Amino acid sequence: MRTLARLTLTALALSGLVACGGATPHEKKSTGEKDRDAEETVFDDTIQTQDRARAVEDLTLGRKSDLDEALRKAEGEDSTDEP
Repeated sequence: MRTLARLTLTALALSGLVACGGATPHEKKSTGEKDRDAEETVFDDTIQTQDRARAVEDLTLGRKSDLDEALRKAEGEDSTDEP
């Protein structure tokens, strides 16, 4: 049970760090953000916020799948130790 609590706490801490980090210009292009320097609109702030949210969501889902796999492995190891 302690292992599960540690993994959960680690996942929450990593999610918080990922949410605070900014994307580099290379990462922005790979996440599908368009180069909007040429045309500015009144919706630029909203569009940039949505693009950042999508990037964070992609990272979070990737981390979640890694955590789910680690939990499955941990549960499988714990169940073999029991008589």
